[in-house]
Amino acid sequence: MESEYSKVKVNNEMDFCSVTDIDVKAALEKAFMKARVSYFLRWEKPGFFAKLFSGSKPSIVFCINSAQIETAEEVVKSLGEMEADLKMLRTKSNNRVGF
Repeated sequence: MESEYSKVKVNNEMDFCSVTDIDVKAALEKAFMKARVSYFLRWEKPGFFAKLFSGSKPSIVFCINSAQIETAEEVVKSLGEMEADLKMLRTKSNNRVGF
């Protein structure tokens, strides 16, 4: 028997912030786990010319459930000086799963 919710597709992920520093990434991951914020990481590599001319590093985008945005913002504030190393995005995530 199929429930009425099985036909509903929910896409409530959002790109919360991005980081380029591995130490900041590790600290944010630890803080999210402690606060029980569900997240996943998306790695974005810079384009060829961005790497060539500006030496850009890959950025790591933290995607969270939009229902946990308030908790995630409190976690970011608790990081103190590391907060300056985060680029806040707060946009709808374009993560698509192809089947």
